[in-house]
Amino acid sequence: MLSGFNTAAAQLDANGYPVAGASGQSQTDLGFQLPTGTYDISYVGTGTLTVSGIGALVGSWQSVNGEQRAQIKITGTPGNFGNFLTLNVSNTGSQTVTSIHIYLPEKNPFNPAFIAALSPFRAMRFMGWMGTNNSKLTNWSDRPASSHFGASPYGVPYELVAELINQTGKDGWINVPELATSSFISSFASFMAQNLDFSRITAARQAAGFTTPFQLIVENSNETWNMGFSAYATFLAAANANASRYPGTYTGSYGPSWMTGNADLMKVGEYEADRLVNIGQAFQQAFQSGGHADAIAPVLSGWALGAGYSDDGLTFIQKNYGTPSKYVSYVALAPYFSTADDTTTGSLSTIFPAMVTNVMSMGTALQGFAMLSKQYGIPIAAYEGGQGLTGTTNQTIKHLAQFDARMNQTYETYLKFWQQNFGNALFMHFTLAGTPGLPENIYQYGFWGSLPGVDENLATCGKSLPTLTGTEMISSLLGYCPKYAALASHVPE
Repeated sequence: MLSGFNTAAAQLDANGYPVAGASGQSQTDLGFQLPTGTYDISYVGTGTLTVSGIGALVGSWQSVNGEQRAQIKITGTPGNFGNFLTLNVSNTGSQTVTSIHIYLPEKNPFNPAFIAALSPFRAMRFMGWMGTNNSKLTNWSDRPASSHFGASPYGVPYELVAELINQTGKDGWINVPELATSSFISSFASFMAQNLDFSRITAARQAAGFTTPFQLIVENSNETWNMGFSAYATFLAAANANASRYPGTYTGSYGPSWMTGNADLMKVGEYEADRLVNIGQAFQQAFQSGGHADAIAPVLSGWALGAGYSDDGLTFIQKNYGTPSKYVSYVALAPYFSTADDTTTGSLSTIFPAMVTNVMSMGTALQGFAMLSKQYGIPIAAYEGGQGLTGTTNQTIKHLAQFDARMNQTYETYLKFWQQNFGNALFMHFTLAGTPGLPENIYQYGFWGSLPGVDENLATCGKSLPTLTGTEMISSLLGYCPKYAALASHVPE
């Protein structure tokens, strides 16, 4: 999460630390994300590491088993941005500072409140963690790694993805970068096969009462149909380079026609499906030696506005490989709901009926996906979903709506509507937790979290939900979680 050191690149080692005799600073605004408390800090070396900003050293450094160890007091600032945790490394002569770690005292790399917030659910999608959208990650050597200091532009270290799955036993949904080479894909598959501990996963699933087999769901990038993400252009260019294999001519019967009549879009759908088959086979091969090839579940992208894009991909697979259900475990879409426009977002009394109307308007499209599922024998899943209120118009009302009892009721309607079409099909909400508090300008892009932040009191935040007037202070409402409560109540037994 910390930024890299501001040391000249030539004076950084392979893991991003200042080399012998060099110094540097890492400074990152983390106060709004970190809970107040005492943390353990450690490093290896003879140089000097100082902490300032929202963190302050408690006592002095102690040398233990080749590490320098101490504790720091961090003061969290939820809802208040611009508060930095600052690390300074000072090396002279042959001195170095490497292997910096900051942990909560439990030594778990994950906040216990985060693990608790995950507990009701059965699957985790790592699209955001992996920096999937518009990713430039191409070579395996450039992947984010836990040995490297600071935040990677390519997301969270893959070691932490595997460890979270191992700890919780939940199904994991991972995304392969759009530019990943075939060598990258093979290495990624091997890495996950080596780092997933099926003994731990099985024990965690038994403790949680899960009775279904573990799945590693594997997706080819994210929202490949979305022209706003670079994967669309990447895949279109690849398809155009082999026009005879990817003609972009849709021959199925699903709609809408504006979708299926777009030759470029259909080319992307064909290329995406072709690459997914190869990705799935690479992962199954890597997991075969451990006897877990059947855990791999490739997922084909879908566009919630109609089943035509997904059918184009499945038709391609059928033509070139055979029965699609042998290669695809899920077809996934993102059934977000919002309001038709901002004419109904000016008050809480109008915004909720408008959202329910929007939910019900999805019926025709969802029925098309239900028909597609039946035709191919492939389950439907939601790779993302939930309310999708965005923009700066009537932003305060949109924000207040996130804490209102009527949002809980709207989610109940929405989730029941999903179940009416697809039964207990896999549904992934976007996302688990957001950023608590103000300033409001960060919310023009949406109020995605089911929780305001992971440190909510889960025992009470979904109860005694208020019906608001629209004049309340946001800061007085952060202890409510109507969306989370609805989601947790719909997880199948």
